[in-house]
Amino acid sequence: MSRRALWFFQRLGPGEIKRISNPSMQRFLVGERPLQHDGDGFVRCIGMSLELRDKKPAMVARVWFSKIRVRDDGRVDPHHRHEMAKLAQAQAEQTESSVVSAGHRFAQRRLSHLAEWRPEEKDLVALRTVVNTRAGKEML
Repeated sequence: MSRRALWFFQRLGPGEIKRISNPSMQRFLVGERPLQHDGDGFVRCIGMSLELRDKKPAMVARVWFSKIRVRDDGRVDPHHRHEMAKLAQAQAEQTESSVVSAGHRFAQRRLSHLAEWRPEEKDLVALRTVVNTRAGKEML
């Protein structure tokens, strides 16, 4: 029987990846715990969904790269979350319209730009090392 697990990592700088426990990530997301930003007011996180077999990592199901705006103290910026929710709502409303329009595509691009980041090659190498070490085998 296979199960799923979530692993989280934080990019501290180019090529520097640190594991974050699930409880720590949850506390960060609800504003109870700060994380160090990447020098530009954003915390860059990597989420990974893994398939487990016999409680051991078997396969990476999905990887996502998110960036979360934080205040100076390293806690989640609540205004950023509100801004993202507005863009997501605008995107949904545009998609429901029967008029052919590209507004939802622009909203989707803005939302993506606010919430996602693209890793550099150094980041991918560091992530591969951390994940493979933690899993005890080659996963990425």
